Amino acid sequence: MKVRPLRGLILISNIKQQTKDLLAELNRVDWPAKAKVMSSTGAVIFVSAFVGVFLYLADLAISWGMKFILPHH
Repeated sequence: MKVRPLRGLILISNIKQQTKDLLAELNRVDWPAKAKVMSSTGAVIFVSAFVGVFLYLADLAISWGMKFILPHH
């Protein structure tokens, strides 16, 4: 009769190995500089605000135009 290792021990061993692999991978990552992150964040905020204003104005224009097309009840 063969003795099987407990599933819990295998699971813990797998988690430990995955954690080691994850930490090793994170050490190899070339993280961007703070200035690059700040610049990219600023660009995202600017573009998001621009698109939001554009969509708001487009909605206003379409709503105004629809007043002339659809009859009022």
